[in-house]
Amino acid sequence: MFFILGTLLIAAVFFNQLREKPLTAKLYRQPLALLLCAGLSLSTMHPLPLIDWCMMIATLGFSFILGLIQGRYTPLLNRDGAWYLAGSLISVFVWFLSIPIRSILKFMSIHYLALTPSLNGSSSFIIYFIFIAGFLFGRYSMLLLRYPSLLKNVEKMSKS
Repeated sequence: MFFILGTLLIAAVFFNQLREKPLTAKLYRQPLALLLCAGLSLSTMHPLPLIDWCMMIATLGFSFILGLIQGRYTPLLNRDGAWYLAGSLISVFVWFLSIPIRSILKFMSIHYLALTPSLNGSSSFIIYFIFIAGFLFGRYSMLLLRYPSLLKNVEKMSKS
């Protein structure tokens, strides 16, 4: 059962990475919402040990770097005056590369640093939300660095 659901989830991520998305300021809402949700969840928990804060910062940093790499290879298309983010196989590869990186970070912190994070079990979603938010921030930031003139177009499209 979990194998089938996992396979469907991976297929959904694969196709989502390949489909075109309109480039608007609304793209930044998703990572902000993820960080807000993670922050609200953290505010209801007991104080976290230092290892959890280190893991969250490392996760945000590594995911931002991976997002920058993905944003570097994300093609943009202009159709009828509107800009679209186009998917690519490189973006799919970078997304799937992030899975073992997260596992390696967790393995190193537990086995080599002898640290036990408390963000596991039912609260492990917080790390994933932070990872996805950093990834998206990195991707969209690289696009704005590559095409600074798009910022004006994005503002116009968002207002209309």
